[in-house]
Amino acid sequence: MTTFTKKLFRNARPLSPQERMKTFTNVTRSAAANFDYFLLVLLSAAIATFGLLTNSAAVVIGSMLVAPLLPPILGIGLGTATGEIRLTRRAFFTLMMGAGLAIVIAAIITVINLFMPFVDLQTLPAEVLARTHPTLLDFGIALAGGLAVAYAYTRPNLSSVISGAAIATALMPPLATVGIGIALLRWDVISGAAFLFITNAVTILFASGLVFFTRGFASEITLQRNQARRRLLILASPLLALLILLFYI
Repeated sequence: MTTFTKKLFRNARPLSPQERMKTFTNVTRSAAANFDYFLLVLLSAAIATFGLLTNSAAVVIGSMLVAPLLPPILGIGLGTATGEIRLTRRAFFTLMMGAGLAIVIAAIITVINLFMPFVDLQTLPAEVLARTHPTLLDFGIALAGGLAVAYAYTRPNLSSVISGAAIATALMPPLATVGIGIALLRWDVISGAAFLFITNAVTILFASGLVFFTRGFASEITLQRNQARRRLLILASPLLALLILLFYI
């Protein structure tokens, strides 16, 4: 067996109870709906909206680095793997409140621009349009990004991966695009961007739940592990539906 193969099997093993507790604490803390979370949502939504309206890819990328939306999704995935309903519920509401705030901020900025125009919106910027047509490629990116960020949370020495995964999975720009669509009364923009956000969020959720399950977060009790398997299958159902929709649109 090669050195690489040995390292692969060793790093893919279930975590020890101490490692699982540390990871659980980190994810739970990161998924909390506190002042820092809402401030970062507000700022990242503003950055994303300005980047989308000015058609600046660099600014949009910057908003992804600031956005704190990945941890709540990981919290839902961890809650699924461990059967912690309270964590799942809390992380879900954290995500929904953050998503709602991001949409409102983007809509307000866009309305202000309509009355005091700093950007001409006779034609939609390419950065906005790019978030209205999700494809199977977006699914693949979200799946790989979700696996990467969940695995990084179980390996503290890989914390630098989280920022890259946040850029790849692109959660904030679609929400800002929804807000822009609402302000402009463009249903095609609203529906397309919302579908992209749902695709990314559901795919990351499934990927994170799968990683946490395989890393041993439901290994103590056979019944609990069987329940976690059923929950993962339930999560796979909307994933399959998304795949079918992405294939045909």
